[in-house]
Amino acid sequence: MKNWLLHMKYCSSISVKQLGKLWREFPVGQLRKMSAEEIATSLEMSEEQRERFKNEFSRFHLANVLLELERYQITLVSIEDACYPVLLRELYDPPLLLFAKGNIELLAWEKLAVVGTRKMTDYGKQIIHYLVAPLCKESLTVVSGLAVGIDAEAHRETIRVGGKTIAVIGSGFLQFYPLENKPLFEMIMKDGLVLSEYAPHVTARKWHFPERNRIISGLSLGTLIVQAEKRSGSLITADAALNQNREVFAVPGSAFQLSSAGTNKLIQEGAKLVMEASDIMEELRQ
Repeated sequence: MKNWLLHMKYCSSISVKQLGKLWREFPVGQLRKMSAEEIATSLEMSEEQRERFKNEFSRFHLANVLLELERYQITLVSIEDACYPVLLRELYDPPLLLFAKGNIELLAWEKLAVVGTRKMTDYGKQIIHYLVAPLCKESLTVVSGLAVGIDAEAHRETIRVGGKTIAVIGSGFLQFYPLENKPLFEMIMKDGLVLSEYAPHVTARKWHFPERNRIISGLSLGTLIVQAEKRSGSLITADAALNQNREVFAVPGSAFQLSSAGTNKLIQEGAKLVMEASDIMEELRQ
């Protein structure tokens, strides 16, 4: 089944939602035998999408793709694999195939998502430094999205204190985004783990990031929002965590700071207020 999923991932005309629909509606044995035309018809593709999909479907060469993955040391983790994270498998729309580089064993560790604004302030940086070390001492793996700002700082601080971190990115490995975090991306792959739902040559698209966010929260026991504006993408991660029945934690901030408007609102709506790492651990250990 992994080879069929890989084939679909190399057809960029099929979205994550469409692939999930196929998985839910058809038995595995039938999926393996379906032609491009049958898949296109079942998904009610437009004529333009249908033609594009059929071209991509016919151009796929498994042997060449496997050689490329081996060349770049990219591992495949499918939903059928024993190492696939239990919490992620619980989702209504789990990623069916993940591309991975780094320490796959981290998939089995307990995880906490730490995310926040790209416009990190000194206060946000101080909070990351204050909370990450004690969380790592509790053997939590820090999961984030390798975005500029809070995400990158959470990864960096975890590495600095000797903890383990997982980055979930919104592009393929060979089209990494954002470029300013490329050195951090390479650093995480050495001792941590980087995951992507997208084939290596896929460039980042705006809709990839909400899709990526459900994986960040889905991997984790809970999600900590450090700083977020009212319309921050981090709030999408918080919503995903709530929908997945996971804990949501938020650090309060000044009523006069835009970067705290989103986190303060989350606390008003019932997110657990976090002042120190023990506030998180008390909730998770229940």
